[in-house]
Amino acid sequence: MQIQGQPIEFSGNNLRRTRLLAFMVVAVVMAIGVANSYYSSRLLLMLPLLTLYPFVLPWIEDLLGSSEERQRSLEIILDGLVMGLSMDAVAYSPTASLMFLLMLNASVLGRAGIQTWITSMVFVVIGGLCGLPLFGLHLMNQPEPWSVTLTAGLGTLCYISLSAYYTRHHHEQFLATKNLLLEQQEQAITLSRKLVKYLPPQVWESIFSGRRDVKLQTHRKKLSIFFSDIKDFTETTDEMSPDALTEMLNFYFDQMSRIALQYGGTIDKFIGDAILIFFGDPKTLGAKEDAQACVSMAIEMRNLMKILRHKWQTQGVQKPLHVRMGITTGYCHVGNFGSESRMDYTIIGRDANLAARLQAAAQPDEILISHDTYLLVRETILCREKGMVTVKGIQKPVQVWSVVDFRRDLGANASFVEIELDGFAMHIDVNKIKNYDKDRILQSLDTATKKLRDKTII
Repeated sequence: MQIQGQPIEFSGNNLRRTRLLAFMVVAVVMAIGVANSYYSSRLLLMLPLLTLYPFVLPWIEDLLGSSEERQRSLEIILDGLVMGLSMDAVAYSPTASLMFLLMLNASVLGRAGIQTWITSMVFVVIGGLCGLPLFGLHLMNQPEPWSVTLTAGLGTLCYISLSAYYTRHHHEQFLATKNLLLEQQEQAITLSRKLVKYLPPQVWESIFSGRRDVKLQTHRKKLSIFFSDIKDFTETTDEMSPDALTEMLNFYFDQMSRIALQYGGTIDKFIGDAILIFFGDPKTLGAKEDAQACVSMAIEMRNLMKILRHKWQTQGVQKPLHVRMGITTGYCHVGNFGSESRMDYTIIGRDANLAARLQAAAQPDEILISHDTYLLVRETILCREKGMVTVKGIQKPVQVWSVVDFRRDLGANASFVEIELDGFAMHIDVNKIKNYDKDRILQSLDTATKKLRDKTII
C-alpha cells in the first residue's frame, strides 16, 4: 500500500523474521540437548525441518496462491503442527516445552483472537500425535541441563523482545499512516468544499451521496425553467469601474441565488448578468409544486429588486436597474453534457429556449410565463393574459401570461406593504417578519417618521 508516494510496510516481513527466530531457537535447544545426551539422537531428524521450515513456508504460500486470510490460517496450522511435533520430540521437557508454547502463543495472540488461538492449540495436539510414531510417548523425568534451560530462556526472551519491537514499530507506523490519512482526508474535504461551489448544491449532494454517477448521461424530465436578465445592463453600468461593477454584479447574483436555493431551484449558470434556474431535477416535488415554487421565486426576486435599486442609487448608479423574467414548463433533457474530461450539468430543449425568449419579450420588472406554467400556478398566483406573442426561434405564436402577484397578497388580505419613490423605498412582508425583529422594525419606522416630519423639504 502507498499513500502519496510514501510506502506503508505492514507486518508480513516482520512475521517471517520472528518465525525464523522462533524455530532457530527450537533447533538450537534441541541441538544442545542432543550434545549433552539429554535428548535422543533421533532429534537430529528434526533439525533440517526446523531450519528449512521458515524459508519453505512462503514458497508454499506463493505456490498455492491463496488469499491473505487463507495464508494466515495456513501459517497458524503449520506452526502449531511443527511446534507440537517439536514438543513431542523433546519428550515434553518442562522448560523447553513451556518456552516453545510461549513463543507460539505470543505469535498467535499477537495476530488473531481467542478462537484462532484455540485452533492453534488443537493443531499443537495433532502435531504431538503425529510425533508418536517417530519419538514415542514418554515424559522426560531427568532434570534439564542448565545449558538447555538457559538457551530456551534466552531464545524466548530474544523472540519476545523482537516481537515487542516489531509491534511498537508497526504501531508507530500505523499511527503515522492514520495521521497521514486524516491529513489527506482534511485536504480532500477542504478541496471538495471549494469545488462544490462550482456545482448546484442539489447536484453535488446527489453525487456525494452516491445517487448520481459522474458520467455522460441525460434524462427527459418535466421541468419549470426560469431565465432572467437585467435590462440595458451594459449601457447602464458603462461608466462604472470594473471593480465596482464586479462587486455589484456578484452581490446581485448572491442575493438572487439565496432566493433560488430557498425555493429549491437548481442554479444552472450565470451568463453575463443573466441567470438560468430550473426546478424538477435532481429533486422534484411534482410538476405543479415545481412550477409554483419557480414563479414564487420570481415574485420574490422582483420584490427584492425594488430594494436593490434604491441601494445601488445611493452608491452612484444613476439609471435604475430593472429585471425581465421568463418562465416555461415542459419536457427537457437534463444531465451531464460534454466529454469524459469536461462535463456540464445543464438542460437542453425547446422550453429552455422559450424561457429565454419570454424574458426578452417581457417589460422591465415583468414576469412572463407560458400557458403550461399558468395552468399549474393559477390557483395561487394571479396572472394577466397577454394573448399570443411571436417570439424569435419559435415558429408559432405562444400564449403568455404576465404574473401579477400572490392571490393571498391582494386586496385587504395583502401581507406586504411596498412603495418606491426617489429617495425612498420600502418593502415589508408581514408574513416573513420574525417576532424578535418586530420591535426593531417599529423603532426604525418611528425614527424615519420623526426625521421626515422634522425635515423641511423645498
